[in-house]
Amino acid sequence: MQSHVQLFKARSGFLSAKAVFADNYFRHIHSLVAPEAESDLYDSLEIFGDCIVFAGIGLGYHIERKIKSLPPTTTCIVLDYYPEFVANTRESLFASKPNPVFFCSSADSPSNRDALMAFVNTACLSRLQIIRHPASYDINKEFYDPLLDAISAAFCSSRKETAPALQPVLLCHGNFFLEEEVRAALATISVDPELFYYNHYGHGSHAERALMEAVQRCRPRCILSINMKGFDSEGILASVASRFSVPLAVWFVDDPRSILPAVGGTFVKNVTAFCWEKAYIPFLQAAGFRSVTYLPLAGNPAMKYEGPAVQYASKLGFVGTSMVDEFAGNIRRKFQWSDSLLPLVERIARSLVADPRYGVLESLDSVSSELDIRLPFADERNRMWLTAYIIHFASMKKRQAAIGALIPLGVETFGDPEGWRKLFGGAIHTHPNVDYRRELASVYRRILVNVNITSCQMPTTVNQRVFDIPLASSFVLTDRQPDIQELFDESEIATYGSTEELAEKTEFFINHQSERDSISNAAKAHILAEHTYEHRVKSILAAIP
Repeated sequence: MQSHVQLFKARSGFLSAKAVFADNYFRHIHSLVAPEAESDLYDSLEIFGDCIVFAGIGLGYHIERKIKSLPPTTTCIVLDYYPEFVANTRESLFASKPNPVFFCSSADSPSNRDALMAFVNTACLSRLQIIRHPASYDINKEFYDPLLDAISAAFCSSRKETAPALQPVLLCHGNFFLEEEVRAALATISVDPELFYYNHYGHGSHAERALMEAVQRCRPRCILSINMKGFDSEGILASVASRFSVPLAVWFVDDPRSILPAVGGTFVKNVTAFCWEKAYIPFLQAAGFRSVTYLPLAGNPAMKYEGPAVQYASKLGFVGTSMVDEFAGNIRRKFQWSDSLLPLVERIARSLVADPRYGVLESLDSVSSELDIRLPFADERNRMWLTAYIIHFASMKKRQAAIGALIPLGVETFGDPEGWRKLFGGAIHTHPNVDYRRELASVYRRILVNVNITSCQMPTTVNQRVFDIPLASSFVLTDRQPDIQELFDESEIATYGSTEELAEKTEFFINHQSERDSISNAAKAHILAEHTYEHRVKSILAAIP
């Protein structure tokens, strides 16, 4: 859309600017209050490139100090849609600098862009850094993106360095489930991971800088994320990966329908996706991922125990939360919740517990009509979060029913004591929360029969307990998930299909040690042979182009 620049004085007395479109529609390029304060956001931005591309320069407040401190050998490329900003930059910011600089605006002829590519090709550059001015970039992405893609491609093709013989994996790493397990698995198979600590970067430009520096320094074979952690709504991670020809892979271990809206669906066409639950594969395929592969969870080798038999502390236990917790409230706060929706939630949750393949999202309209409940929203985002809440609520009800059936047998819970007491009062023996990496394996070992109850967000697949409990040299009795037959033989797993069968089998296994040991030992051997995270990361790497 065509626009022109309009300058005005901000409240601080400094010049500011806005882009004016037809019908007097406008978007601000700089602040109305204090545009000069933009420089504060960039003071801590490190310069690592010997070629800096300024993608949008505006009036230059954000990089004025940075330009003053640039080494004279640093090559600069100034891109701005508006020729008046390019002229201002040429005459002021770079007027006295000895740096080689190339300027380009939307008013330039195609021959100038050809010259720009030749400039990049002949500059003998080793590190390329792109510094975007977000407001300028967002207004005219159709101008910047093709140029940035072309500059990156020319830079990559002209680099003299060859990729290292053993390319690492750039792993998005924070404090999320599985990230540390995947890191350890990569290290074990001699694919030392380079870690991108996505939680460290609050400002988009800093995350972009860190990513660009990392992909050029370590030349990764791919970027790997769990649940799209490290992805962002601006598409920074996806664009950096694309421009430097680094494949992207995501392993979903939660419902992707509530993940994708937060990061934007336009960034996935070049992403190889893996999903722990088959039921979501059609959704991911429709979302446009390059490819989608089923990849179940696995055993954490750190759980493995080979020592002598331990003294049991509990004959029957469940390690996990009641799901009557703050997380449920957090979900409600993400969408337009109304207490009038509770009957709808309860009705659909009952159907989901009865049939794990029940279509929650698909049933919202029909069930709300049947109950004469008007949904206070119609947009996809609110509907997705309502769906997530119903699934969470159903999982709570499923756990309540299973544990309730075991109270006469003396079941004990480990973790979330307040939540369990809300459900059962003093009828249940509760224990404090358990630290997954430091305490969980020893807790599993000291329980004679560990019960597993799969979350309702997993209609077919199995969860972590099915793998970790046998590795910890203990016994698990799990609900009967369809995918269990693909992962284990009948002699390697004990299952139940109802609360009645759960109580019956629990009582049997409490009193039959040889059967417990036979099943657990067989499962442990199979997990170590085929179902550890080392096996899973090998599958991921084999599938990445």
